[in-house]
Amino acid sequence: MIDEENVNQAIFEYADEKYGKRSKELFQRYLDEFPEKDVELPDEKWRNNFLAWLFFEKVLPETGMTIAEEFAKNTPDLSPEMKEIVLGMKNIIRSRFIVISKKDLFLNIKDTKTREVYKVKLHAPSPIYPNTVLTGRIHPFGDHYRFAGVFFMSTSPLLLDPDVLMSAYENDGLKKIESILLRQGSSLQSILNKYPHHWIDWMCKHYGLKERLKKEKIQRIENKIVNDLPQIILKLPEKSREALAFCIKQGGVVKYGQLKEYDDGMDFFWTEEKPVSTIGMLRKKGLMAVGKMAFGDRQFKVAFIPVEIREELKSVLKV
Repeated sequence: MIDEENVNQAIFEYADEKYGKRSKELFQRYLDEFPEKDVELPDEKWRNNFLAWLFFEKVLPETGMTIAEEFAKNTPDLSPEMKEIVLGMKNIIRSRFIVISKKDLFLNIKDTKTREVYKVKLHAPSPIYPNTVLTGRIHPFGDHYRFAGVFFMSTSPLLLDPDVLMSAYENDGLKKIESILLRQGSSLQSILNKYPHHWIDWMCKHYGLKERLKKEKIQRIENKIVNDLPQIILKLPEKSREALAFCIKQGGVVKYGQLKEYDDGMDFFWTEEKPVSTIGMLRKKGLMAVGKMAFGDRQFKVAFIPVEIREELKSVLKV
């Protein structure tokens, strides 16, 4: 089965099978069109960089398509989702990018020309850190972007991008919230009391609540969640309900690593415009908290369902 992990290899194999015997001819014919032809690289990396351009960007006159597009057209067992991804690979963005933040294999990078920010997934772990400058090409890949060919890294101690500073500030704020100490019986109110004002304000806006004082807002949020839980759960995306059900089956508390299959992106500052992750959706609605809990003589990061809603969640989610 062709999926996002092996689709590039499948395209390379298709190209080798159909065009392998013409590789020298294609190289000589299109070398001068290759934008990075003068970039100095070790032979193998230069070759791979050229092939990435040839397969994903170059429209061949005889077909009117890129080789990747041709692959999508001639591969019947390619899923509709993967076909759409492959067809979008030709939309290359070439630029210098600055790394704003990094989490696992995902980078948030900003185009230094357009100031546009892109979420890019690395193919493998790499020592790339905020404030690193990357020069290369990216292309869309479903809900994120990926690098095409080779990219170059550099770090300038004189480069201090405001977005890098803001990201560091946000990460620090988020880490503090995710370090709050939780107990087995922690209530929703005790958790909300430790949230920053702007989180409480956003939750009030989301639930249509209008109170002036933080204490009153928290009380209203708690009442809203407890009293309207079935309707709130009904409006959740399927993956968010699935994550909730998993936690409830485990007793309402799980070590955070057990949720690694779920998208868990979370921002310190919330906006209506930005897409919300599976776990982020639950946190923003007050249905799940992330903090630290003691297990024996060690503390672990956990996902925690407030005790007030656990029993009804069992009924609503049928677990």
